[in-house]
Amino acid sequence: MKIAATYSYRHALAILEKEYPRELKEVLQTLKSVDFVPLVEIKSRSRGGKVVMVKSISPAKTNRALYQVLKAKGWAVTPKIISESESNLAADAKKGKIQIEIQFGNMARWYTDVFKFLLSYSANDIEVGILVVPMQATAKKIDENVAYYERVVRELPHAKMGITIPILVAGISD
Repeated sequence: MKIAATYSYRHALAILEKEYPRELKEVLQTLKSVDFVPLVEIKSRSRGGKVVMVKSISPAKTNRALYQVLKAKGWAVTPKIISESESNLAADAKKGKIQIEIQFGNMARWYTDVFKFLLSYSANDIEVGILVVPMQATAKKIDENVAYYERVVRELPHAKMGITIPILVAGISD
């Protein structure tokens, strides 16, 4: 996995570099350490009325691989997004005041991840979020209509009145 690009929304990178340099380094190392090759699976897709077998990057396997590395570095994996709540919504990972959401699924899911950041931020549980999404070329190897970096960074700035939490968007590629 390579970090192909990052986008710092509301000065997220500056906050991470100044207040949380160790955690930022851990996240960047984690993203670089996972190899996509063993995360590929063969699945069938319908193309023009025909069913074809294609190689596809598995979102579930990718998440598990990232969780394993983050957990080894002391990150809480799938914790509640709000520590003092009856909500069962879970983050992908948290450490201190940083929450990570990893999105290799449908485009609509990244909005849910941002909502989770907002809930945690409103509860004073986090100060910054890190959203990990594939670059468009990699997203096409996962499935159709998968969230991808270029679209996220194109849409996120338009929500500046409603999304006030600093978010570092990391675009990864295979």
